[in-house]
Formats: sequence, C-alpha cells, structure tokens
Amino acid sequence: MLRRRLDALIGAACRLALAIFFRRVEVVGRDRIPAGPKIVVGNHVNGLIDPLFVLGPLRLPARMLGKSTLWKIPVLAQLLDLAGVIPVYRRIDAGEDPARNLEAFARCREELAAGGTLAIFPEGISHDAPQLQPLRTGAARIAIETGLEPGATGLAIVPVGLVFEARERFRSRALVVVGEPLDPSPEVAAARVDGVAAVRALTARISGALAGVTLNYASWEEARWIEIGVDLFDRDRPDLPRGRRLEAEFLARRALARGLGELKERHPEEVAGAIRAVRAYDRLLSACGLTAAQVAARWRLGPALALAARTLLRILVAAPVALYGILLNLVPYHLVAAIAVRVRDEPNQQATYKLFPSLIVYPALWLAEGLAAGAWLGASAGAAVALSAPFAGYVALRFEERREALWRETRAFLLLRGRRGVAAELARRRAAVERAIDGLVARWRTLQSGDSPTSRS
Repeated sequence: MLRRRLDALIGAACRLALAIFFRRVEVVGRDRIPAGPKIVVGNHVNGLIDPLFVLGPLRLPARMLGKSTLWKIPVLAQLLDLAGVIPVYRRIDAGEDPARNLEAFARCREELAAGGTLAIFPEGISHDAPQLQPLRTGAARIAIETGLEPGATGLAIVPVGLVFEARERFRSRALVVVGEPLDPSPEVAAARVDGVAAVRALTARISGALAGVTLNYASWEEARWIEIGVDLFDRDRPDLPRGRRLEAEFLARRALARGLGELKERHPEEVAGAIRAVRAYDRLLSACGLTAAQVAARWRLGPALALAARTLLRILVAAPVALYGILLNLVPYHLVAAIAVRVRDEPNQQATYKLFPSLIVYPALWLAEGLAAGAWLGASAGAAVALSAPFAGYVALRFEERREALWRETRAFLLLRGRRGVAAELARRRAAVERAIDGLVARWRTLQSGDSPTSRS
C-alpha cells in the first residue's frame, strides 16, 4: 500500500515538473501499453529528464535501472531510493564492481515475476549523437532470464521513443511515442539451446523497435535539412504563423529521413541539389532571424492586429503580478542559470542541470524570502510572500512568453511587409526548396512502386 502511494505521488510530481519545464508534452500510443509484466525500453538523450516521462505522462509505476554512480550525489541518492531505483554497476565507471549486477538482475526478475514494470535505457549512456547508439544487452538478458523462470508468462517489451523540439531549452516541446510491444518468447525458447545468440537476437529486435519510435539522422546537419523540408510539406498559406503538433512533425521527419538514405544512393545529384536549395534558404532565414512558418504566413493586417491586441492586453493585465513574480524569482533564476553553465557544451545534460537544481533552489529561496518578509513585516506577510511566490513566478513566466512572442511576431510582420525585396527573395528560395522536395518525393514514390529501371534490374 505504501509503495503504491509513493509511486502515485512520484508520478504526480514528475508530471508537474515536466509541465513546468516543457510548454507541451504529447503522448502517442499509450493504449499500446499492455497489462501485466513488462520492460519499457527507451532512447536516452536527455539525462535524468528521460525517466520522468515513463513515471509521469505514461503513468507507469516502473522500477528504473540507474548507474550506481548516481548514489554518490547527496539528496539524489535518497530520492533514488525513495523511487525504488535499482543500481547498475558499469565497467566504464571507476571503482564499480560489475559482479554486483547479479544482485540487480535478481531484483529485476523478482519485480517482473510479481507483474511489475521495469524501465531501462539500453543505450547505457545519455548522449548527443543524432541517432540511436548500439544497445547494451541488459534488457534482453533480463527478459530472457525472466522468461526461463518456471511459470513465467506474458512478459512484454515496450519500446518508447522520446523526441524533443529543443531538449536543452526551457519551455520547448516533447513527444513520447509508444511502439508495438515485443513478445520475447521466441528468444526465450532459443535460449535453451544457445543463450548468447538469443540475447543478441532479442537485442537486435529491441534496437529495431526503438529505431521505429525515434528520429535517427546521419548527422545533425542532415537533421536540419529534414526539419526545413518538413516545414515545407505544409503548403497552406495561413493568415498568421501556426505551429503543428509535434506528432505530425515526427511522422513527417521519420518518413523523410528513411527515404533520404535510399535516395542518396539512387539519385545523388538530385539529393545534392535539394540540399543546396535548403542550405540557401536556411542561410537567409537565419540572417533575417525568421522561421519557415513566418515566411509561409500571409500576414493579413486584420488578424495580425487582432492577435497583437489580445496579446498586449494579456501582458498589461498580468504586468503587476508578473513584476512581483520576477522580483521574487530573480535570484533563484540566476543561481540555476549559473549551475547550468557548467554543462553548456553537453546538450543532453542541460535540462537535468536546470530542472533538478530548481527543485531545491526555488523552494529554498521562497522560504528564505518568506522568513525575511516575516521578520520585517510580520508572520502573516511572511506566509503570504512564501505562498504567493510560486504562483507569481508562473504568472511571470507566462508574461515573458507572451512578451517574447509579441516581439517576435511583430518583428516578422514588419520585416516581411516592409522589406519587399527580402520577402521576395525568401519566397523565391522557398519555392526552389519546394520544387526540389517535390522531385525527391516523386523519385521515392517511383522506387517504392518498383517502376524505376534501377529497382527492376
């Protein structure tokens, strides 16, 4: 009973933390998660933020596996124990004994035998690569060893992909993609003959399943080409810039990335031409400080003025409380920023160093400000300051988001309507990219239908 209540509390805390850090978290395929014992496997690109998505948005009371060195960090060690995280001892960590993993794996099997859920990030490390890294065999070993236990049935392996708009940026977007569960029973049966081969085979299947729910690029430069290309798939000309759900962007980027690999081999000159067009367009976008969505918009005067008026009114109404919130949260904001600077060259760790210190620094400063106000103005004033600081901080956050959006869209409106030459050149380069993409799509459809000379030979 206590464990269930702790899991529920931890899940709620994870959802709250993610709701504050990310502007939006989308979940796709939650209904694919089966009942009964399961191993959730995910990609690992955002440090200690990644496990929060399993415990929070997916609402799974999972037992995590974490590297043993995390227990050397004060406060975090106690939180890990509270969450029931199971330590894993890696060879790459100095002073750790991998033999102790026998105990960790035994705990995993016990959890699964009781119908529980494990969560593992089988890449083994959080990384900054643009594609999945080679998987460790731990998840496959646990699944097969559990399946070999007498009476073990119904175990599933659930692939979960984590996709981030800008993982290191505060108030960006995140997407959780749940894939079709894997049944490890064929490898469990094969393990009775050759355990090593069975582990390798299941690891390969897990890798393929994870590749299907993640974005994988040859390079970050290619990722940028595909991002621009996907922006241009939507040929509508809305009155004002509009965003798309991250799910739609994910599906389009995955399809384009898969097709690009084969097109590079079959039609390298056309791909090279498309890349040149994308580069030229992207350079001009960057020089102008604009986005593809802003260039695509028609910027009709009436809707633009109405949006600006609504945004400005909200800013003015929130301004007094926002100013109060900024004053109360200015010190913790700069303290957390100073901490995050330590990992500015590691995008996969920046969110971790922003979020987790915030969980300590902000409440501590709110309490200190309340005590100071209480000593100066009395206990009631002190309590009011301490209790109002989080609410005022959120109002200040929304105030800043609206202020930045108003400035960003006003600037784009004035630039695109006032500098006709720049707008015309952007439209020309955008059209060149659209033609190149249309050509590649036609080539890809031909390859898929098997009508090309190359595919027939």
